[in-house]
Amino acid sequence: MDDAARIPFTAALAPPRLPVPPGAVDCHHHVYDAAAPIAPGAREHGSATLADHARLMGRLGVTRQVLVQPSTYGLDNALHLAALRHAGRDRARMVAVVRPEFEAWLAREMAAEGVVGARANLVQGIPLAPADVAPLARRMADLGWHMQIFASAAQIAELAPVLRAAPCPVVFDHFGQLPLADWASHPAWAVVMELVQAGRGWVKLSSPYSLDQARPEAVGPLARALVTAAPERMVWGTNWPHPNATTIPDDSALLDLLADWAPDAAQRRAILVDNPALLYGFGA
Repeated sequence: MDDAARIPFTAALAPPRLPVPPGAVDCHHHVYDAAAPIAPGAREHGSATLADHARLMGRLGVTRQVLVQPSTYGLDNALHLAALRHAGRDRARMVAVVRPEFEAWLAREMAAEGVVGARANLVQGIPLAPADVAPLARRMADLGWHMQIFASAAQIAELAPVLRAAPCPVVFDHFGQLPLADWASHPAWAVVMELVQAGRGWVKLSSPYSLDQARPEAVGPLARALVTAAPERMVWGTNWPHPNATTIPDDSALLDLLADWAPDAAQRRAILVDNPALLYGFGA
């Protein structure tokens, strides 16, 4: 096999079969530097560079990206901010990790560089906790940013009053971590549905393997239900370099799953292009 065809942290060796419209956005990926210090309690990760991700974007036919600060680096956003500057505001945005009380001058600097939201990773609990969600949402509203939340379905249900009252848009990571069976009867489904159908929430169709490592395609019925309920509130992302995967996936094959989740080409264009343009502020 030609080594030039290999891209780190993906098994994709060919483009997806699914036609990808111009302006498509990878709404969720990270970069890593093995030499960078990690947050207390975080897992180490090998280096995954912006250049490697650019090669993946080229293979997938994706032209824009959203960098997401992972729990690995806690509140130190320097690595992802540097990648954001290198990628450029015309084709990149970023979701940072900050405390609710972080300084106004820093918020202004981050916004000028293309930061549009902040993430609370409650699954790892580094460095924020459920008690931070309400004050973070208030701060995001003040800044005109959104709050991205990576939480289990049980945590979403527990935070239902806070999320329903959030004064900023709420973005649910990785299918909201909803269960693959009987999702509509889980109390988290009602929370997600209320926000997305009211135009106050979004769901990332990303990391399907986080719901079933052996069969990422098993997310299909849930994905179709989400798309059917609110196609204008769904966005897609690779989650490259797949820090929560037990086996490195084929990103082209994962993107091809979108043909099953959203059979209509207009819906797929919305998910890949129009919805993220609105959420992240990409121009035409």
